[in-house]
Amino acid sequence: MTDSSGFGFDDIPPSALTASHLVTDHDVAARIARGHNLLRRPIHDRAAVSRLVIELAEWSTHNRELLSKRFADRRVAEMYGQVAEPFVVPTNAAQVDAQVDLVHRQLRHQVEWLERLRLTIPEREQPDSSLEEPRAGRASQRSVAVLATTASSVAATVVGAVARATGVLPIVVEDQPGERRSLVRAAERTLPADAIAVVVLEPPDEGGVRASSSSLIALGYAAGALGSDDVIAICAPDMARGPELGDFATVTMDRSDGWRHQLEGLLSQLGFRAAAVVSPLRRS
Repeated sequence: MTDSSGFGFDDIPPSALTASHLVTDHDVAARIARGHNLLRRPIHDRAAVSRLVIELAEWSTHNRELLSKRFADRRVAEMYGQVAEPFVVPTNAAQVDAQVDLVHRQLRHQVEWLERLRLTIPEREQPDSSLEEPRAGRASQRSVAVLATTASSVAATVVGAVARATGVLPIVVEDQPGERRSLVRAAERTLPADAIAVVVLEPPDEGGVRASSSSLIALGYAAGALGSDDVIAICAPDMARGPELGDFATVTMDRSDGWRHQLEGLLSQLGFRAAAVVSPLRRS
């Protein structure tokens, strides 16, 4: 792992892009958001540390693959590899807190490098639109973000539905249990200014019919940051629609595919068209 005070931050090659500024920014922002999600995950035992190590390794591998695809000069991906490696795996003899600290320092360094790289994207040469690699189903170059207060099956279903409707994997911004307003803090760092936000509304407890306060705060934040016209609220199945949703396009999930078609229609109005194929880049 390269020290953040030295090589790695000031020597990023001046590579041209293989996709537009907006597409590249979306993809890099999604990787950064995933990194912050990993950093905010509560870790309480050695088993959780082991899972984090595996996911960090997969995240780093996918990051390098993305950079080799989006930057014409492969030295950008190679430099990221030098920042990410060698990865130091904590020993089992160390206390859990020490193991977490070691992994987080390495993860944080990679996130900071990607954030620094993202700042350089607007200055880089982009291909002519006629030559740019087509991205399946992309009728708009705006970013799509899914904000979810839990890593639940409902949230995962919404992410999949958005990806299918737009042809791009959305930026996923997750809350973390026990951290007050962590979703808002994560959105402040990673939500692009031109994004379309899809906010998942779920009850705080199983069987509840009202949206949790944290999901409503996320909805309000997205509306304030982007404008209510660029926010779609997705209600979990059997959840009641409160008056606070009156200003938003709202979809309620059900057991049929009707809600997916409704979401697809709303995203189409915002410039996206349905796509049968989604970009092969995966959320890790």
